Amino acid sequence: MTRVKISALIVLMLIGLSALSGIWINKKCSNMLSELSAANEFFDKGDMESVKAAVQKLSDQWEKFRKKASVLLKYEKLVEIDRLCSRIGELAGKDDAELTAEFAELHDMLEMLKSGETPLLTSVF
Repeated sequence: MTRVKISALIVLMLIGLSALSGIWINKKCSNMLSELSAANEFFDKGDMESVKAAVQKLSDQWEKFRKKASVLLKYEKLVEIDRLCSRIGELAGKDDAELTAEFAELHDMLEMLKSGETPLLTSVF
């Protein structure tokens, strides 16, 4: 009976850790998505200095997130977003229409990461 209790405790701890990590990933992705939306709005207004500042803040948030998330997530999920963040950093100083496409692609990738890690019963079973 002791083995059953220990096993149940381990399973509950794993479920709790999974739920907490999913909530953490969801929160961080939401923060990055709001920063990305702000950068996109600044770009639409033509305020390039604010775009640079918002993109720099987004890159800093991504770097902090990636260091911790690499323990929880598969590397493949993070590589493409990492590439997009670095590309947006290079394009931020230029008035280039390609930046809008990169913003849209990064938004989609962050949404996929966020929705893929949300703890739902359908994602577990």
